[in-house]
Amino acid sequence: MIAKTTAQRQAEFRARKAAEQATEVRGIFAHPDDHTEVKEAAAKIARRRMRLAKRDAG
Repeated sequence: MIAKTTAQRQAEFRARKAAEQATEVRGIFAHPDDHTEVKEAAAKIARRRMRLAKRDAG
């Protein structure tokens, strides 16, 4: 098996996110001390969206 390049892995990642209808948000600047809190908030929003999607589908 041939190892994938960083560009190939990134392209696959972006394709998966596009399939999930997720858009990339850039230009968010936060203090390094806030990094964990920002990531946790994003994960919480994603979990809520998944929960609502499951509720609406069922």
